[in-house]
Order: sequence, then C-alpha cells, then structure tokens
Amino acid sequence: MIRRLALAVILATSTAQAQPLDLDTIAKQPGTEVIRNGDKVEVKRAGVTVTIDKDGETSLDHSGKAVLCYWNLAVVLKIAADLCYPEEFPQLRRMLDEQIDAANAFIAANSLRPISKAELEKSIEDRKAKAAAGIKAAGMPPAQNRVCQQQREEELIPLNAELEKYRQEFKEALAVPRPPARNPCF
Repeated sequence: MIRRLALAVILATSTAQAQPLDLDTIAKQPGTEVIRNGDKVEVKRAGVTVTIDKDGETSLDHSGKAVLCYWNLAVVLKIAADLCYPEEFPQLRRMLDEQIDAANAFIAANSLRPISKAELEKSIEDRKAKAAAGIKAAGMPPAQNRVCQQQREEELIPLNAELEKYRQEFKEALAVPRPPARNPCF
C-alpha cells in the first residue's frame, strides 16, 4: 500500500552525509566491520552494509526493515494527515508521532555520521513547511487538493485500518541497533 511513495520519499531524504566518517572510531564499535578496498569502503554492522565510493553512499539493510525508509514514510504520511485532514485520523496521527519520535532517537543513536534528534525534527518541520506552501500555492482547500485526495485514498485510509499491523512492523524495524539504512524500501 505504501510502496508508491518509496522512490519519492527516498529522494526527499537528507541526512548528515556531508560530514566525513571517522572510520577508525566506527571500526572499534562492537560488531562492526570496516572493509577498505581502494576508494571503496564498506561498513557492516547487524545486517546493514553501508558502501561509500566515489559515486556516493548507499545503504542496504539485509533484514528488509530499512529504518530510514520507515521513517520517511511515517514523516510523509504524518505531514499529509496533518495538512490535508487535520480533523481526521487522530489515532493514526498519534501513532505516527510516536513512531517518528522513536525513529528519530534510533537514527540519532545509530547513524554513522553524527546527527541529533533536534536536526531530524528540524528537517521534518522544513519538509512540512514546504508541503504547506505547496498546498497553499495550489489555491484550493487541502481536502480538495488532488495530491491530498490521493494520499487519503491510497495511503491514509488503508493504513488507518491496519494500525496494529503497521505499529508492529515499525517496532520490528527498530528492534536491533544498527546503522539506519534507506534500502530496501518496500
């Protein structure tokens, strides 16, 4: 149900990638393996492989529960629910708030590059402000906006009907400390 957003959400993600990695310190962390092969570096921990090379950085969570993917989806859905349908979906919005807060703590604690919970919260607020400006620029009430309507029908209503299932999936995604990864994203 949430798969359609995956690419757009991944592209919208920003983390503290500009900061250089302290590979020697990372290598000393329990359960961490750092493999250097010329210009390519792989960091492996708890089923996650982060590959850094001249083309950038990719991350793969072999458990299939990529935390940055779950976090991004929760953020997008929370923004849509808050901006488009602020009087609807109170349980869903509450659950998304809790999950985003838990994911922010997980990301801040487990990222290879330092990032604070406050920085993550600010990035969410920036994304929400940008989305609000886009809705305002559309010149119609949010609930009549085509994007809002599509989010409601394809994402919010189905997710709201399966709160417990989604809550459990998210809990499982955060169960094992490891570097937050973007992939796979459903």
